[in-house]
Amino acid sequence: MTDKQKILEYLKYKGISKNKFYLETGLSVGFLDSGKSLGVDKLREILDIYHDLNPAWFLPGDGPMLISDAVQNVKEEKYEQSFNLSDLIKKIEELSIQLGVQINESEHLRETNLRLLEQINNLQTN
Repeated sequence: MTDKQKILEYLKYKGISKNKFYLETGLSVGFLDSGKSLGVDKLREILDIYHDLNPAWFLPGDGPMLISDAVQNVKEEKYEQSFNLSDLIKKIEELSIQLGVQINESEHLRETNLRLLEQINNLQTN
């Protein structure tokens, strides 16, 4: 599932229209329907507005989509007390790089599998 598909899933779950999302985030209309990449700056804008969206689910795909109310309250208190935006940005960038590496590795493995399947088919026909 792409980043934008995850946003769409979240919006559907929360009953938020795309138009409302665009108004709240200031992102351009059609943003969710174009391209694959979300970008760190856009993700930061989205997470700043939708505090119950769990970054652990969103980035690496771990954990639940939403942060529970109790955890959310604690998170907001910590956010207000000791929020360090540069650390969060750095972590997001690190995770984005890791994700890119994994995507490249996955593509390489897919291509290798296709070549091996072709070789097997050639050997079986000979």
